[in-house]
Amino acid sequence: MRNAGEFMPGLVLPPAYHGVLRKRLTEIDMTDSLADCQIAQARAEGMVEALELLNALEADQIERLYLLIEQFATARLLELGRAQ
Repeated sequence: MRNAGEFMPGLVLPPAYHGVLRKRLTEIDMTDSLADCQIAQARAEGMVEALELLNALEADQIERLYLLIEQFATARLLELGRAQ
């Protein structure tokens, strides 16, 4: 069972970050073009960068979020590439 503050297994974040991060990941997943996917990826990474600059999260949490965004974007880019 997940913790209430768990964004993903083993990654506990303040609840205020959940909605925005999930929205950014959904934006990546819903893109219709390679360019839109890259833009959505950059927006998600920009949010994590802001959290990093504000020291809002631990370094390992920041790294996990960057990796998660990269995984979402890579998967979507591969899907879009197959569709063309």
